[in-house]
Amino acid sequence: MTTVYGNSEKPLRIYTLGRFSIASHGEPLQHARKLPQKPLLLLKAVIASGGRQVGNGYLISLMWPDKEGDLAQQAFDTTLHRLRKYLGDDRYLVMEDGCVTLNSELIWVDVWYFEKFLGDIRGYIRKCTVNEELVEIERLAQSLLAIYQGHFLAREEVTYWSVSIRERLRSKYIHSLVELGHFWEKHGLWDNAILSYRKGIEIDDLVETFYQRLMICLIKKGRKPEAIAVYRQCGRLLSVVLGLEPMDETREIYQSILSNYRTAV
Repeated sequence: MTTVYGNSEKPLRIYTLGRFSIASHGEPLQHARKLPQKPLLLLKAVIASGGRQVGNGYLISLMWPDKEGDLAQQAFDTTLHRLRKYLGDDRYLVMEDGCVTLNSELIWVDVWYFEKFLGDIRGYIRKCTVNEELVEIERLAQSLLAIYQGHFLAREEVTYWSVSIRERLRSKYIHSLVELGHFWEKHGLWDNAILSYRKGIEIDDLVETFYQRLMICLIKKGRKPEAIAVYRQCGRLLSVVLGLEPMDETREIYQSILSNYRTAV
């Protein structure tokens, strides 16, 4: 099934989930010399702040906390000019009433579509009553898994404003994967549920719920040795990283699997 990411006709595409890159008309945006770090940092700050109606005073406080007055405004104006020049079209960034807005008519940003997919999935799950809606949820889930390639600006320099949105998006993604997994289980679509929980472990391997549900789904598919391996993976990680043992519920699932597996053998 075709994965949908949004309007592919938009000339500028910005990727922030797992990596930071910009594509112009389908080609990676290049620069004659070294990349303009400060203008790109401004772009990242605008995206992290929602991308719409972001006050220049707020952006100045993020990027030039040591500058004041005219010096701070001059630094902002110069950096914005350099960013527009780098992107190649002044229409991409709209400056109005002292606020910066990314022109959504011309720009595709992965974070925007990630959040859109989350909302659409939640809406369909709440009202799913027919097969057509089930198919739509599967399509949206595929898009969600494809677009979330990693945490927001994961390879970039850490700032307090990037960490804030990174944790918010990460939390939303984890919650959505759990919700999707439960939905697939409810409809007996065990392979879909297994994929959701495995994706969850990839993104945060310390969330025990993913291991618990994954083991149960593997049992439903008759893949008991894999379920046992999942428990052992969970136990090793919790021990090494947190110095903890799995929760009682996790151990109970494992003991049930182990007992049944030995009986079958």
